[in-house]
Amino acid sequence: MKTLRQWLLLAAMMLAVNAATAQLVIPATGISFAINDKEWQYVRTFNLDDGAEVYLYSYMAEAVVDPSGDTVIPFLRIYVREGYTGDVYQLAYDRYLKQPFQSLREFTKGPGLPRSGGLGYEGMYTSPSDGRDYRFLMTYFKDRRTIVEFRLETSRGTWEQMKSKFTAILSTIK
Repeated sequence: MKTLRQWLLLAAMMLAVNAATAQLVIPATGISFAINDKEWQYVRTFNLDDGAEVYLYSYMAEAVVDPSGDTVIPFLRIYVREGYTGDVYQLAYDRYLKQPFQSLREFTKGPGLPRSGGLGYEGMYTSPSDGRDYRFLMTYFKDRRTIVEFRLETSRGTWEQMKSKFTAILSTIK
């Protein structure tokens, strides 16, 4: 059963189908971002036990193949939690405890962070399930009482191919 918020998000995406770039608003916030809807496809929404919702998109424009010949599906994951009383540092730490990573770069200004500020990481981790190395760009920011984690991820072997696409999406966050 879809929530009203999920239906509104899907409706917003459907209105933008004919456009090369879709401007989407993150539910429960005044924050928006743009994606090329010919490259990125909405996959689904997950409702988590902590009351958060996760919106998942995957890169589908072309096959992304890593150096070992495996096809990789880069993704965009947006974690949204209303009524969060902590700050972005607390959320970053909470999320780090769920999935530890190596921070290659931390930033508090730049692509992926709205004017109101936030926290971002470029990082990597090794997946315990498949033993592969992954790289990501991730930002945390708060709008009113809603906290958002915005994460773009791919395998380490396809990072250079996808990094500019990730940065382009992050630069549209307002």
